[in-house]
Parts: sequence; structure tokens; C-alpha cells
Amino acid sequence: MLTSIFEETIVTGNWQAVENAGREGQPVLFPIGVIEEHGPHLPLGSDIYWSYFMCKMVKSVLQMKGKECVIAPPYYWGVNHCTGGFPGSFSLKPETMQQVLFELFENLKNFGFSQIYCFSYHGDAKHVKAIVAAIQRANAELGIRVRLVLEAMDLQLYGWTGEEDFLLVSAPSYPEEWFEEQEPSEQDLFDIHGGAFETAVMNYMCPEQVDLECVKNLESSSLNQEGMKKWLQGGEATKEVVPLGYAGNPAGYEMVSRHVEEMLKLQAEDIAERIRG
Repeated sequence: MLTSIFEETIVTGNWQAVENAGREGQPVLFPIGVIEEHGPHLPLGSDIYWSYFMCKMVKSVLQMKGKECVIAPPYYWGVNHCTGGFPGSFSLKPETMQQVLFELFENLKNFGFSQIYCFSYHGDAKHVKAIVAAIQRANAELGIRVRLVLEAMDLQLYGWTGEEDFLLVSAPSYPEEWFEEQEPSEQDLFDIHGGAFETAVMNYMCPEQVDLECVKNLESSSLNQEGMKKWLQGGEATKEVVPLGYAGNPAGYEMVSRHVEEMLKLQAEDIAERIRG
């Protein structure tokens, strides 16, 4: 059961523990997310839970391999351009988020840390660009190394090659058959928010937060190309195409759930190895 997103972060220790970790050159795992609606079946905190949980998994792998690290307090005030029209979706201006993140990176530098790895599972392009802008400024002005952890399959979403110095690109080897197991009616549709995959991930990480009874009654709202255009407009256009706030097929979570645990473990192993290397 997930009881607090502060467990295993530096928040639970004292200032001397932070000073010692900085002096030892331990890397920082930094969970970043948003508070955002995820349909009627998932909590507003889904994205920050996901980032935090992955940091815990990576920390565990690193420790098993003999490398200590720390987890920063989760940051969850981000940009919600697409879903900002729904109650519960808090959203900052990109420039506000950039400045706050930069100052947090500056704090970590002052504590003695020089390697920071940002984990974000909120795909809003404006949010991701704000993170990257803060990272680039910190790397240029503070003389530290901050990177955004990103899966290789997501590079094309942002027009990146993977060679960017602000990225740590994760590329675990997944069995091909995982990508062939799809509900026929969902073929060529986009399950991007609160759908089968995100419901399955949340049900694995913190099942007490998922309303599975509600899921049973939710019809698919996976998006076609036209629907994606409206989704990206944000505001009332997004609410028009996904009136309940989810863009996907939550009821399809069971098929995805067969591989979620192994998938996340493969990701954590790959990320940990790249941090060590």
C-alpha cells in the first residue's frame, strides 16, 4: 500500500544525512509530475505516484548493485495544457514551472549534489518542454549535470534524436509479442491518458487508489487522429472529445496487466545501469 510519496526520500532524514550524501557524490532521483484529472476511476495524483514509484524501483536496483542514491521530494506543480479545463487539474504557466525547477536544482547543487535525474510520466508537451528548459539552464549556469529520463520510444513525440545532453534515454528490450496483444477494436487508436496502460500501471503500483468497479462500466474513448487534434487544443475542445476525462480504454487494463510488473522492472534495471555507467 502506498501511504506517502515522501517515504524513502530525503524528507524522512535529517540535514546531516543530506550533507553526507552530497559530499559522497550520490546521484539524485527527482520525481516530477502534476496534479491532474485521470477520469472517474483514477486519482488526481496518478502521474506523481508513477514518477515517485519508479524512483523507488530504480533506487532499489542501484542499492542492490552497490550504488547509493537519494530521492528528492516529489515535485507536482506542473503544466496541464490538455486537461486544464477539468476541476482538479492544477496548472502553472510554463515560465513559472521553469523558474521553480531551476531554483530547486540550484538548491540541490548547494547541498553538494551534481548529478540529478528527473523522472516524469506526464506527457503534456508544454510540461515536458518546461522541464527541459529548466534542465538546460541549470546545466549551463550551475555547472551540474541534470537529465530527463525518457524511454527511447517516446523520442519521436518531441522531435529528439536521443543524443541530446539533457536526456538519459532508456531502451530496455521488451518481448515483441507484448506489442502484438491488442484489443482488435483499439487498432490504430490512441490510448494516451487514463486508459488501459495507465490504469494497469496504477493498479500495480497502488491498487487501493484505483476504482475497478467504476472501470467495468467505462466505455472506450481512445482517440483517432481527429480526436487527437482536439485533445491537443486543450480546454473545452478536450472536454468535448473526452467528457469523462480519460482518453483510452480503461476496461482493457487486464490484458496490459499481464506484463506491467515485468515491464517496469526492465525499465528500472535499464535506467539503473545507465546511471551507473
